[in-house]
Amino acid sequence: MKVTRRRFLITGSAAVVGAACSAPASPSSSSTATAATSASRAPTAATTAAVPLKLGVLIPYTEQAVNGDIGSAQKKAFDLYLKQHGNALGGRPVRSVWSDESIDPAFNATKLQLLLEQEKVEVVLGGGSDATAYAIRDAAARVKIVYIDTNATGNALTRAIADCKPSCKSAFVFRTSATTWQLTDPFGQWATSLGGPKQYFAVHEDSPFGAEAVAGFESGIGKNTGKLTGRAAVPPSTGDWGKVIAQIKAQPTKAIFAVFLTDDAVAFLKAWAAAGLGGNGHRLYGPGALTDQQVLSLSQRSGVGATTSQLWSSQVDNPETKALVDAFRKEYTDEDTGGPLTPDAFAVQMWDALLALDQALTMTKGDPQSDLLIPALEGVSIRGPRGTLAFDKVTHGFVQDIYICEVRASGEAVVNAIIDRLPKIADPGR
Repeated sequence: MKVTRRRFLITGSAAVVGAACSAPASPSSSSTATAATSASRAPTAATTAAVPLKLGVLIPYTEQAVNGDIGSAQKKAFDLYLKQHGNALGGRPVRSVWSDESIDPAFNATKLQLLLEQEKVEVVLGGGSDATAYAIRDAAARVKIVYIDTNATGNALTRAIADCKPSCKSAFVFRTSATTWQLTDPFGQWATSLGGPKQYFAVHEDSPFGAEAVAGFESGIGKNTGKLTGRAAVPPSTGDWGKVIAQIKAQPTKAIFAVFLTDDAVAFLKAWAAAGLGGNGHRLYGPGALTDQQVLSLSQRSGVGATTSQLWSSQVDNPETKALVDAFRKEYTDEDTGGPLTPDAFAVQMWDALLALDQALTMTKGDPQSDLLIPALEGVSIRGPRGTLAFDKVTHGFVQDIYICEVRASGEAVVNAIIDRLPKIADPGR
């Protein structure tokens, strides 16, 4: 992840879909797969074992994409999982079609149309932003295929709400990310408990995620008589961090709740440290993306002392985390540091999606038809880096532990050290 990487993706419709075949396929086998999926979305038991399962992934994953590090981490996890499992899920060979998510909704609509109507993918994964996840949800429901959200945190994606704009809960949607509420409301309750600060100043990216994260944290602290004393919204990729720091300094509240991700998170943490805020009584809090592993690799010790809510950390003490971290570090090199690459929470979200999909497809004998795959996914219980997880049968989101972490130096590394765990957090949306 480089700060120069945050630039707008401008591409023509002719290049909106790039295929990455996870199972080697000759031209004849590829055309066979296309013909089979074109003819029907209901492969027979005889064909599922022979015809590659077509997975579509819409996520920002190239250096040209805004927040491309999210999808880049997920693609590494995707490729590694399939490499370890013989390029198959549920015993069926896999062919993946990757499409680079844009910040332009019109481009994403075209890319999604190509995935569904031209490529005829049978399951969709991804969704970097809430807006894209909502669009995939609508499209997947229309063609009746399963969509697994591997990053977007928008609460409404898996909730039944009265005024369902921009989204309504759908039986076709599952999520291996967390909701914004899961990462913020319980965190707010924790932060204000046991003598913690009661007053916070919020500074956040001016986006639906930023606004929803602040609202969730405000709800959480309010349950322990806490309150926000003010807030400042920052347009993404502005780079005017001196002004942001000046806003923080100009108000009296010392506990700061910050919501930034990828390049903006790196820049904010560096500006925070350069201004010496951590040494003059200020305390920094935020949802996990603020101190994601790849953010820490660039911000180095700038984030030391920050407290965040994470759905996973490389410091989780279980065999699955150790195995994934070891395999990732053996397989990949960090392009910024030149050393072995440690996976982040973005990677784990995709890893767990494939774990769940693998188990569900085993139950359906490789058949991705939604009337079979939906109940199969509802019945899975996976053991992954986050521990044992299952989908809530109502919301189709994970009921999961939320880890409270503090950024600490560990030798030459900087890590999200776990200081507490909030067990089995379920989104309240029904």
